[in-house]
Amino acid sequence: MKLKNTFFGILLVVICTFLTSFGQYFIKLGTRSISGTIASVFNLSLVGGFALYGLGAIVLLVALKFGDLSVLYPFIALSFVWVFFLSSFFLQEIIVFVNWLGLGFILLGVSFIGWGANHG
Repeated sequence: MKLKNTFFGILLVVICTFLTSFGQYFIKLGTRSISGTIASVFNLSLVGGFALYGLGAIVLLVALKFGDLSVLYPFIALSFVWVFFLSSFFLQEIIVFVNWLGLGFILLGVSFIGWGANHG
């Protein structure tokens, strides 16, 4: 039963990483509209980004109930992966070879953590 719960916890953490990564993307978009007024801080992208962050935190709280912190929390690194692609495709940020190499190491590390959870 523990393995099934751990898988569900991992799934929830992955969902959390999607929410927080899209939250970061919208926060980035929202910063473009910030000017010298307080009202500019309440633009839709910025508020929506923070809302996604908050929702991601709630999902993470639920996820932590279903597995060991040492297994679940490293999956937060997937946020780097999603932000990497969001930045590249939607913000047209330049990604150099060493960034791709780092992305590969992140994916490899997360894979080892997931594999260890299933075989430990």
